[in-house]
Amino acid sequence: MNSITSNRYLISTLLAMTLITTSACNSKRLRQIGTIVAVGIAAKLIYDMVVDYQSKQVNDEAQVATRYKKLHGHLPPQPLLVDYESSIKPGDVVSAGTDISIQSRLEVVRGESTRQVNIQEKIIIFDNEDPTKELKSLTKVVNEKTKTSGAFVNEFTFKLPKGMPQGIYPVRTQVIVNGQAYEAVHSQMQLVKIQSNVQSLVASF
Repeated sequence: MNSITSNRYLISTLLAMTLITTSACNSKRLRQIGTIVAVGIAAKLIYDMVVDYQSKQVNDEAQVATRYKKLHGHLPPQPLLVDYESSIKPGDVVSAGTDISIQSRLEVVRGESTRQVNIQEKIIIFDNEDPTKELKSLTKVVNEKTKTSGAFVNEFTFKLPKGMPQGIYPVRTQVIVNGQAYEAVHSQMQLVKIQSNVQSLVASF
């Protein structure tokens, strides 16, 4: 191979490598742009989404206090969350626009010297691309009418907007008693596409 042919070969190789690198960079950038657009769409749709909340007291303060004293002998110094569970319903594939509910049950016992209690429940829905990014956050007072402790069943209800990008959306629920946040319950919603291009939601936890 003479020097001219060698130089031509070298130049061709360099050009090919440059084109491949440029193509790869453009592809990566397009994916990044697509991700940003998807995050923006999800944030906008969920931000405008209406979330309803209902709470019902199933055991009053005295019943919970009596049950707690039987187990522990005395009441705690301050109001205390003794039980909390939360789950997404219906828990199977549903069409976008159908009611989805996050149902919970919590029990708070009053403190030995503190009777008035402020109980709140908080829900946070995170982005499917960035699980640290909050898309929707809502905090509701559980015992707004009585301001006392007890056992309550609660429900957040919403309709997932049509047009949401598919993916897994983490969900976190948490109880706050007199300003103290307790350990959260983590679950997730997986938005998928099924036959006829209908967007559906698989809710699991």
